[in-house]
Formats: sequence, structure tokens, C-alpha cells
Amino acid sequence: MDAFFASVEQAANPKLKNRPVIVGSRTNKYRTVVAACSYEAKAFGIASGMSTKEAFRLCPEATFVPADCAKYIYTAEEILRLLQEFSPQTEMASIDEFYLDITGCQGLFGSFERIACLIKQKICQRFGITGSIGIAPNKLMAKLASKVKKPNGLVIWEENNLADILKNLPVEKICGIGPQISLKLHQMAIFTCGQLAQVPEPLLLQRFGKYGAWLKQAARGEDTNIVNPSAQPDLPPKSVGHSYTLEKDVSNIELIQAWIGLLCEMVASRLRNLALQGSVVQLYLRGANLKWWSKQKNFTDPSFDGQCLYNRSLMLLKKILPQATAIRALGITVSSLVAANHAYLFEQDKKRQKLMVAQDQINTRFGDWVIYPARLAVIRP
Repeated sequence: MDAFFASVEQAANPKLKNRPVIVGSRTNKYRTVVAACSYEAKAFGIASGMSTKEAFRLCPEATFVPADCAKYIYTAEEILRLLQEFSPQTEMASIDEFYLDITGCQGLFGSFERIACLIKQKICQRFGITGSIGIAPNKLMAKLASKVKKPNGLVIWEENNLADILKNLPVEKICGIGPQISLKLHQMAIFTCGQLAQVPEPLLLQRFGKYGAWLKQAARGEDTNIVNPSAQPDLPPKSVGHSYTLEKDVSNIELIQAWIGLLCEMVASRLRNLALQGSVVQLYLRGANLKWWSKQKNFTDPSFDGQCLYNRSLMLLKKILPQATAIRALGITVSSLVAANHAYLFEQDKKRQKLMVAQDQINTRFGDWVIYPARLAVIRP
């Protein structure tokens, strides 16, 4: 995907289209960094990992938006489902990168180029964002090809042309050859893949160990790794969040608190299902004027209790309310996740845990939110 986080934000808010967008906070207090930026921002020299203070210096007119992890994860999961419509051999390599083995799919969708164009078209129509596609005989070369004409690119490499393509390609362009390996290769007067391919394998094995054999294969455009659907990232998520756009602007503080309470219960329920708990709580609100406000705090003890998350969110809300009046959308994200700890020192904590388990069991059996905290009654039927 092209500038994924920033592109999702631009699609969600049309006013950000064709504008330099930086995903990250401009508040110096937290010394935050740029999580992602649009191509319009990259034109000013802004890059991921740069401090937001430096990014603001380079482009004062840039629009800063808080990271919305729930939005990005949801979009990525939906893109994965879309890609699986074209091939069952689909692998999610990261939140914004996917592999497909489209061998034998021509009978259903046409040529490889047509398949790529259909994928790009559907992603653009459904999500309003673009991606760059590389088609090659193996995963390593397809990944490399996808980076050649970003953004919104499409590159097809045939096997019989790989030697010419790689001949003058700098070795550091190959995924898997990092700065340290590149430096060692440069010290050996090896700067291009063509040069690397000519080095005797025993010399590479002597210098790099088993990694030397892979270097030799990569320089020739060879890769034995296959697209493996079972290799989908099954690691615990880095964050869990929920957001909601209200039907109309809301200024009533009790209603705003009730919606925050509902989102906290939804996040807490997901955390318990995942056997996780988190210590960082982020609250973000969007006003009627499309302006965003976001606050987060790292608490000492992690939690998966909706009441606890609600109390922590209200602390953040107090810091935002002087700025925000009418609210149109809001969200809660919990991060810094760790495995849930069910060992309780006090009896009241044990009772609270049993109550949450009972609530989850009832809602699972009889339907979502059949039972919920009374404080949500103002928004629940």
C-alpha cells in the first residue's frame, strides 16, 4: 500500500486530499515521531521516524492527525479479504503488504496484468486509496518490483529479464540486505547485484556464514520461499481499539461520556477474548468542524476492565473538553499490551473478574450487549 496510514486518513477526510498529512502528534511534550506521512509531505523531506518537531519545521502547513490504529487494522483486514477473492494463496506480510500467488488464476480473471489492474481498481473503489503491485517469478523479486514505481505503480518482471534488471541494482535495494551487510559488501568492493552474483559462493560463506548462500541466490533473483496463507500474522495485536461516528453532532457531556463508556466496554471485551490487557489508553474525538483532538496516557497497571478503561478515558476527556464542543466521532485505543494476569490479591478484584466473565458469557450466548453497565442506558435501547 502507498503511504498507508496517511492515505487512510486522507480517504476518511476528503479535506486532506492532496495536502501534506503527517500521522503523529505535534505536541513536543511527548517527543513523538512521524508514524507515517503522505506523498505530499514526503516532498518536503519528511519521513517516517522523524520527530514531529522537525517535521513541523520542514512543513508548517502540514496537517497533523493522531494515529488511529483501529482504523488501519480494520482497513488492512478488509484488503486481505478482497485479495482472497482473487487467490486463496494470499499471505499478509504486514499491515500494509501482501503476497499473492496468482499461478493458474488467468482462466478466471485474465492475464497477470489484468489481475493486477482489477486489484488496484477494487482497492481504490472500496477504500479510496492506492497500492503498488510488483509481479515476478518469486516473492523476493515481486517485493522489489513493487517499489520501483511508487505510488500507484505496476511493474512486471519476466524470469528471463531478471539478470539484466539486477545487473546494476545496488545491493542495499534487496530486502534482507541491511546497512551492516551493505557496508561489509562495499568493503569487499561489491556494490551491485551483478557484482555480488559473480562472487564465488565459498568466499561469501567464509565471510557471512550460511547467510552467504542466500546473498548469492538473492543477487541472481532467486527465492525459494512460497506464499503461505497459514503464515498470516497470528501474533497478539499491538493495540485494540474501537471508534464510532455519531449520526449528528453531540454536545451533551452525559451522552459523550456514555458513548465513551460503550467503546471502553467493547475494547475491554475484545481484550478479554484475546487474553490481553493494556496500560496505554488513547482517547480521540472529532469535532463538527472535522478537527481532531487526541490524548493518551501510560498508566502503571494494565487492565482489561471496561470500568477501569472508562475511568481512565474520562481523565483524558477532561483535558480535551475545553477545546472540543460539538462531537461527531470518537474512539478509544488501548496499547502496550501484555498477557492478562488473573492472579488477584483482593477479594473484590476476584469478584469483579467473575462479573466480567459472566457478562461476556451472557453476551456471547444471547447476542451482543444484551447485558451492559447501567451508565450506558442513555444510548442503549
